[in-house]
Formats: sequence, structure tokens, C-alpha cells
Amino acid sequence: MASLTRIIGEWTAPDFLSAVVAREGVDLDPAAITMVTFLSTDGPMRPSEMARKMVTGASNVSKVAARLTAAGMVNRVPDPADARASLLGLTPAGHQVAGTFVRAGDGLVEDLLRGWSPGDRTELARLLQQLEQSTIAFSAQLRANHTRPEQTVPGATEGAKQ
Repeated sequence: MASLTRIIGEWTAPDFLSAVVAREGVDLDPAAITMVTFLSTDGPMRPSEMARKMVTGASNVSKVAARLTAAGMVNRVPDPADARASLLGLTPAGHQVAGTFVRAGDGLVEDLLRGWSPGDRTELARLLQQLEQSTIAFSAQLRANHTRPEQTVPGATEGAKQ
């Protein structure tokens, strides 16, 4: 499993992400790549939800969204559930860039599997699909049953949640 950890680490490293999409002529920072990817896969969302997904603060999301808005890739639209709020969404240009990410990923995998036999490629795809399904099921179970233990801070009231 150390190999899987290493692969995930490499593929999610900010400089790796930027380099992979740069091969397709896209010059975006890792945070912008992440935001475009989430908007492409999950659809329009509130900035607070984007901050949660990106594991960052609202001010960082605002800055990244502003850069992508200036580049014509992201826009803000009214939230149909709450007229006071807005959603971040992709523009047609943003959708094009997201499609470029897919092509960049396909090219990366093609380069990585160059020289592999068709049988090995098929077996890898089958095993990855199996791992994906196991991961989805396990993730749902974890989220449904996960509770966070109470933590105490020295000097705080015993048993108070922090």
C-alpha cells in the first residue's frame, strides 16, 4: 500500500497538478485547478461549500474565484434556494478548461502506461474500478457512523467540546 500512498502524494502535489495541465497549454495555479475541478464535477456551489471542499478559508476562495472570474472561467449566479446568497459556477470557458484537465489526465495515464500490454491495462482498469467501488462504500459507511471524540483543552471546562 506504500505505492498507492506515493502515487496519491505525487498526483495531488501542487507542482505536479500545475505541470500536468501545463502540458495542455493551461497556466493555472493549483488552487484554481482545484476550484475548476470541483465546479466541473459537483456543479455550482456556495463559496462556503467550496471552502470546505478545498479545506481553506473563505478569503482564499474569494481570491481564487476573483482570479478565475477575471480570466472568464467562473461567474457568480444567484442561489435559487436563497436570493441573498450566490453560487460559484463555471462559464463556458471554464467548462472548456475543465475538459482540458480531462485530456491532460488521459495523456498522463497514456504516458504512464506506455509499454504496458493490453492485458495489463485491462487488469489495472478492472482492479481500479473494484477499488473505487470499495472506497465509495467504505466512505459512505465512515461518514454515516463517524463521531468525533470530545476533546478537552487544559483550563477548559471538563467535557466541553472544543
